[in-house]
Amino acid sequence: MNYQDVSLNPKVLLGAINENLNRHFFAASRASSKQVYHLIDSGKAAAFMRIDMADAGEVLCDLVLDTSLYVGKLNFGRFRQSLAATMQAINEAIAADAKLNALSSKQGEIMFNVPGVVQEGQQINIMVCSFKTLGPGFATVRLMYLDPDQYIAAAQGKSDPTNQ
Repeated sequence: MNYQDVSLNPKVLLGAINENLNRHFFAASRASSKQVYHLIDSGKAAAFMRIDMADAGEVLCDLVLDTSLYVGKLNFGRFRQSLAATMQAINEAIAADAKLNALSSKQGEIMFNVPGVVQEGQQINIMVCSFKTLGPGFATVRLMYLDPDQYIAAAQGKSDPTNQ
């Protein structure tokens, strides 16, 4: 099975992602949640969820974290704040039946432009999630931080001066 073989409803997919994020980071014990956080924070993938595609089989999804654009020092508490904000934004978008603004890359990754915004003092950090099919039966859910300055400029309709 590959990306072209199966069509996933973005709202259903995001709902499943949210359920599993909750299961791994909020419903689980703090010790278990921290173990998963430390694994993905170290650049490794954590087993995350299984999607049953009926006749097309199963898709096993790993979870990864991209902190390269996080501003400041990330720790478990700050990660959970970002994650909670992202999950809340996803829940609100799904409940409102809002357009999810999914952006696709040439590499087959779909980024959901449903940001979780956290502000500490003057510093803002923004988290979103993406989904990428890796091969037959395998996919990755990636939590990633965006460059807050570029994101804010784009949201305000300003062009990116590095992109001209």
